[in-house]
This record gives sequence, C-alpha cells and structure tokens, in this order.
Amino acid sequence: MHDGSGGAVRKRRSPWALAYLAIGLVCLMIAASVAADSTRADDLIPLVLTGVPGAVLTVRAPMSGVSFGAAGVKYSGLLTSRSYPWSEVAGVKSAVVSGTLFSSDVPELALASGKGDQLSMLAGYGWGRRRNGRVARLVDELATARTSALAS
Repeated sequence: MHDGSGGAVRKRRSPWALAYLAIGLVCLMIAASVAADSTRADDLIPLVLTGVPGAVLTVRAPMSGVSFGAAGVKYSGLLTSRSYPWSEVAGVKSAVVSGTLFSSDVPELALASGKGDQLSMLAGYGWGRRRNGRVARLVDELATARTSALAS
C-alpha cells in the first residue's frame, strides 16, 4: 500500500485491540441475552449499559491504530480519528507515567501549534519503571518517518 506521495504506508496496532474486541463481544452477548429475556421497561437499562459500549468496542477496536508514511500520520482511536501532515508535527515523543509498581507509555505527537496529541489506543504498560519496548519502537518509527519525509 502506498500513500499519495509514492511512499509506503506502515500501520501499527496495539495488541490490546484484541482484548478490547473480546470485551466488546462479551458485552454484546450480555446485551443480547438481556434483550431476549426482557419483559419490562427497566430491563432496557442493562441492555443500554452493555449494548452501547459493546457495539463501540466491537466496531472500533479492530480499526484502531496508526498509519504513517511520507504524507503524514493518521490515528484512529475508539471514538475519533485524526490526521496530520508531517509539516504540522514538530516532534514525536513518549509520554511516560511511571510509578513504583506500574508504568505506562503513550506515544505523543508534539504539534507545531504547541499542543500535544496522545495516541492513547497505542499505549503500553509495564511493571515498575521499565519502559514499554513496543511503544519506544513505535515512537522511533514515527520520528524516523517524519524526519525522512521532511528531508525529501
């Protein structure tokens, strides 16, 4: 697959997307069983509380991730999608929240406007203060793609 400028488009997804998909399917099955047995109006509450999140997770989780190439970067999260040409991205970094027991790394685009855009569906987690290797590699790949696209 190629982007409009002739460069190859690379896609990356989090392995957590499969877990989100499984949770969505379980929620939909619960909603379906509630719907099959519902006889009263108050049975609609658990139907809505499990059916709506289940539908969102089931539909959006497989599509979540990041695509990037010479033209720029496109992020698809659970509820939103955003695209940026590389000229709008000032840098790529990893936002780290570390504790003594648990830490998380989130890829973040530093935008030329001064704002940051965290790619939260691509977050990685680890024990203690260890950095998540998958997120570190993704940040390096995005930074390399940005550098080579701006150099051309």
